[in-house]
Amino acid sequence: MFGAISSNASQINLPAVFVANGLGVCLLLAILYGNHKKLRDSSYDGIVFRWMCRICLALCALETMGFVLEGRLFPGARQAAVVCSSVILAMAGLLGYLWVCYVNYKLALNRNQTRISRVLAAIPAGAVGLMAAVNLRCTVFFWISESNIYHRTPLLLFPWIVVYGYMAWGAIQSYRYQRRVDRRLFIPVLMFLAPIYLGSLIQLFCYGISLIWVSVAVGLTFLYINLQSEQAYLDPLTRLYNRGYLLHYMDHLTEQSWSSCQIAGIMLDINDFKKINDTLGHSEGDAVLRAVGKLLLHAAGNNTVVRYGGDEFVILLETARPERIQTVLDNIQRGLREYNASRGTLPQISFSMGTAEFDQTDIFRFFQEMDKRMYEDKRAFYLRRETMEQSTEKV
Repeated sequence: MFGAISSNASQINLPAVFVANGLGVCLLLAILYGNHKKLRDSSYDGIVFRWMCRICLALCALETMGFVLEGRLFPGARQAAVVCSSVILAMAGLLGYLWVCYVNYKLALNRNQTRISRVLAAIPAGAVGLMAAVNLRCTVFFWISESNIYHRTPLLLFPWIVVYGYMAWGAIQSYRYQRRVDRRLFIPVLMFLAPIYLGSLIQLFCYGISLIWVSVAVGLTFLYINLQSEQAYLDPLTRLYNRGYLLHYMDHLTEQSWSSCQIAGIMLDINDFKKINDTLGHSEGDAVLRAVGKLLLHAAGNNTVVRYGGDEFVILLETARPERIQTVLDNIQRGLREYNASRGTLPQISFSMGTAEFDQTDIFRFFQEMDKRMYEDKRAFYLRRETMEQSTEKV
């Protein structure tokens, strides 16, 4: 249990503990069950977020129990206090690790970055958990006297460093992302971390009150509100950004002074996609759309991929250099060949694509130009196919 170097039961303000952790429990229950249908999301970030909430809920309960046990001398009270404090430390490390996993996934989703190894990231949390388990038998982070009074050792700084290190990593990575591209990332780092830092520092120096886990609950509440906003900008099928986000981002570009920033776009759709739905069914059509979304994310690198609508997609490139655009186009074609090779006897798919440069003033003209060139490419595709069919018939 995070607390002072030593304490006595008279320092503990139990009513304040019950109120603070009770508030945390109420917030977390509201998140987990107040809107249960929306939280039943199978996406990785949704799963990690729910586990963060569950762990924080358990921590609120465990810390309350630890404060209640402080100074009590009934049979088993001291052993129960040791278990509570050890489990709290282990779960605190796990909570920090899950925050890193959450941020890492969101950055990879938005930027298609190489993710850090979850195994390597888990080592500090694993070390805290192992040392907390050892503390059940001998003194490592804390000890509890025969009168059931909690005392901490200098090593208790280690789990603090681990948890704060995890949080700092998430904050730094998110800040680097936002500073580099100046776009909205759905991780409200400041709103999540500020109450946690404030609450934990107050509790560190003022033993007997409970603010850490209710502060985490408040941070998770801010994170949940932001997640709901994110849902409005994500396509539920492909998990790409949708047209609403694209227009929001384009409006943002026109409002900024981006004289040194060049933006280009690639619009594409799947040729004969209606035939896939009509002959193979909409479930296969959905599978194709999801596969195309992954293909484009991989091909686009650090650029933004949007499902514009139906079977149309848009890639926004943070450059207008022809060679960079061509690299992305080549990546798309390479990915398409690999995907078609994996389809076996299923019909092969192809794309029609059009590119345009954004002059940062006329959004409508930008999309109109991409759309025009895409349909020119589509007409050429159908013309080539018709010519091939006629040649085959003559033979």
